[in-house]
Amino acid sequence: MNIHRREFLKQTGFATTAIALAPGLLHSQPSKRVHDLDQIIQDLTEINDTFISDALSRQIHKPGDRWHGGFMDSYDMAHAHVLRTNITRLSSSFLSQASEYYRSDRLHESLHLALDCLLNVQHDDGTIDLHSTNFRSPPDTAFFVNYLSPAYAVLLKMDGVDELTEKLGLFLHRTEEGLLVGGIHTPNHRWVVCHALARLHQFFPSQQYIDRMDDWLGEGIDMDPDGQYQETSVATYTPHVNNAFQTIGHLLDRPELLDVVRKNLEMTLYYIRPHGELMSAAAGRGPRFGSYISRYYYGYKYFAIVDQNPVYAAVADFTERELIRDLALGSGGWMIPLLLEDPVFQREMTVPTGIPDDYVKRFPHSGVFRIRRGDKDLAAIENNTIFFTYMKGKAVLEAVQLHAAFYGSRGQFQAETADMQNTTITLERSVTHGYFQPFPEDKRTGDGDWSKLPRDEREMTQVQTLNYRVTITEQDGNVTMDVEIEGVDHVPVSLELSFRRGGELHGVVADPHNEHSYFMNQNMGRYKSGKDVIHFGPGKSGHKWARMRGMMPKHEGESVHLTGETPFKHTITFH
Repeated sequence: MNIHRREFLKQTGFATTAIALAPGLLHSQPSKRVHDLDQIIQDLTEINDTFISDALSRQIHKPGDRWHGGFMDSYDMAHAHVLRTNITRLSSSFLSQASEYYRSDRLHESLHLALDCLLNVQHDDGTIDLHSTNFRSPPDTAFFVNYLSPAYAVLLKMDGVDELTEKLGLFLHRTEEGLLVGGIHTPNHRWVVCHALARLHQFFPSQQYIDRMDDWLGEGIDMDPDGQYQETSVATYTPHVNNAFQTIGHLLDRPELLDVVRKNLEMTLYYIRPHGELMSAAAGRGPRFGSYISRYYYGYKYFAIVDQNPVYAAVADFTERELIRDLALGSGGWMIPLLLEDPVFQREMTVPTGIPDDYVKRFPHSGVFRIRRGDKDLAAIENNTIFFTYMKGKAVLEAVQLHAAFYGSRGQFQAETADMQNTTITLERSVTHGYFQPFPEDKRTGDGDWSKLPRDEREMTQVQTLNYRVTITEQDGNVTMDVEIEGVDHVPVSLELSFRRGGELHGVVADPHNEHSYFMNQNMGRYKSGKDVIHFGPGKSGHKWARMRGMMPKHEGESVHLTGETPFKHTITFH
């Protein structure tokens, strides 16, 4: 099933030297950066090791049961994904010489059982189930291939682990049928599947993998001119897609795919906020807050070395110094064999310079405006209910949303047009609605079926238009925001400022109807997190109706509402 180790070392684009066979990382020429890699592996391993005892305690020992050798999750459920997560964590500690569990008999036995279970629950077409939604799923199977392949590549270079290597290789090879003929759901799935096909070709060379991969790639890559993929999933799928193109480009010598990754990494430099947090409020999928640049570490580290790019080196260095735990948790241990596998990471990285932290950027295709001044960071966003976010150190205004009680959800502000002059951003929206007349007599069916009487064929009368304008002006990281709504009088308005939970609010009054909700009079307010403070105001309290009909659900956090009626005009500052 597996190709011979010596043949593998000849064919693979990654492995050319034995790694994890002698104390410390082996390298041909000692250098400062190689020693740094030793430390990174050690740091990641120490964190990964803290999960091993709990994983072992959750392993299922029921001979004859379908899930014998698998693991229970926190809901006391056994499924393929918790199995894969624990195989990744166990194998990472088993393979790392920095681990107290390195090549331990206990982990060796546990991994045997786990891989037996993985083979047992794999379907006859090679696929696995995502128990929460997708069954016999080619894209989820591809994720398994991509997470487990680095461990397999390292096992291939080790002695005394033939049975483990054979079992993992068997699982990988059996995914062939599902990946060669299976379909996908979302744009990123195409590239995740291509990533897996490139991995299969790495281990079991076959033109059929290349042909299938090229069929998907023939659809064209969904990257806009800004450098963002279609799903705009900054915190989740974008780094997965980068990893896919990076691996394919490296393994199959396709430099045009490496350039795709470079373009996204260049854009992402300007999504980095203070403390390494990502500006992901505009994300189309995945988390919109609380994710970090460590998710992009693999790409920045690789190109910092290959291109000797000092800015990318700064991102990698920052991750290693400040976000190593987030990297370890986010990768689920997968990063350890990934770094062990590829000798690129033993090479010297150029000296880091700095991450950009003083700029004004507009990404017109993504609808994102970015301004950063040191520890002050802001974003304005088009066509998004969250149209503004502001950070000052660790004090975070996560979302500003605006709603007028105008025909339900139609009253929720999302900028349709945007303009930027110097550091002034203008966002606008116009909403028109009214009431519908009887359906044209000559088109009636007479059976009273409402679905056969569509609104777009009815005349609209009592037509009314509400116009929104939000003007955001930045100077030295301080912000003035002018909000105007006019066109129909006496429409209730709520401007919601949502601060990150965990800080302290001052100058506000509790909303008696909603938890973590406040109003604010004519005074100034303060939000404090640690030593950092955002001053905001003045307030406006025309009424005490915070959560209006048709309004977006309350944002998680501490929400301060400025309220009134149209014509609504108010200026608020943040500094």
